[in-house]
Amino acid sequence: MTSAVGRLDIGGPIVWIEDVLKDAALAGHPGVAGMPALRFVAAVSLGPDGRDRLVLFDTRPRARSVEGLRRLDDLGAIARQQVSLSTAARDATDREAEFRLLAETSTDTIVRGDLDGNRIYVSPSVKTLLGYAPEELVGRRAVELTHPDDLPAFRCLMTDVRAGRLDVGVTEQRQRHRDGSWVWLEASLRLTFDRPTGAPNGYVASVRDIGRRKALEAQLAQLAMSDELTGLPNRNLFGKRLLEAVENTRRTGRCFALLYMDIDGFKQVNDNLGHAAGDALLREIATRFRAVLRSDDTVARLGGDEFAFILTVNRTMAADLTQRLIAVAEEPFRYGDADFMIGLSAGIACAPDDGLTPDSLLVRADRALYTAKAAGKGVYRYFDPSML
Repeated sequence: MTSAVGRLDIGGPIVWIEDVLKDAALAGHPGVAGMPALRFVAAVSLGPDGRDRLVLFDTRPRARSVEGLRRLDDLGAIARQQVSLSTAARDATDREAEFRLLAETSTDTIVRGDLDGNRIYVSPSVKTLLGYAPEELVGRRAVELTHPDDLPAFRCLMTDVRAGRLDVGVTEQRQRHRDGSWVWLEASLRLTFDRPTGAPNGYVASVRDIGRRKALEAQLAQLAMSDELTGLPNRNLFGKRLLEAVENTRRTGRCFALLYMDIDGFKQVNDNLGHAAGDALLREIATRFRAVLRSDDTVARLGGDEFAFILTVNRTMAADLTQRLIAVAEEPFRYGDADFMIGLSAGIACAPDDGLTPDSLLVRADRALYTAKAAGKGVYRYFDPSML
């Protein structure tokens, strides 16, 4: 027990000394002897270890009573509550300081928001992320800067946050940088709760730039859907676009033509000039095909010297385009010091007349190509039911 009388070695949760001058243990204590006016001392423990106590003293002796002990115990309860509140406030202040230190030194941007999505706190790293000072974003909602294409999913997420249905969530979206550009961000959100009531009261989000990752994903997706040699769509992407064309025809009735082509004389180029010459030929012919086609047409390399086309034209226009494709392929090629010429054979199937599924159109175009090749070089044929 620490007081004006010094540290008195007295145990127990409550101490009541009616008159210190008559107390054999305290009468000779230096602290008491030096303060002749001190007569009464009482103390109550504020903690389980007994080290912290509330101490009362008076210049008059006070007889011990049940009422006095009860009041001393009540004072102890009040003091213990105040100590607890003070400790909690100090701990909260310490935690807030630690949170701010972590937030302000983190490379991720930390955001604290309410259930309406309004930002309450934004860490300084947002300046690097989006070009804004934190105070420019406090009070504003993230949807104000979100890309229109990403708004539906983000609004759905925030609806779940506001309703308290989502404890943890991750969203990817583009937000407008101060300079007007779009920045890909990943935000990991966690719902926060009011401690006394347990009710949701907002969220904390950790936000980071994922632009490099998105660029890599796009690059990998492009590689997965394109022919490495020519840069044309590969078989996978062609299949996807053919399915889209079929579904569009079913929905709108708009026709399109599917062409199968392969190169007449490609094997001779490889055999006589080598595979490097064959690769150069494939790259050059892909460039020539692109120059002939329109933006809404598709040309793909399916493998080897096989090419396929989706032409958004009718039956008559398909013949005109096919003839132009054959013509550009028949123009001379140069590889090193060698000049050589090739030809094309083509088979055409038209939707919806020749089929309305990808498989049926592919089979019919292939049968038409087989018939064209049998007729000679530089020939194209439409599918005819007699070819089945």
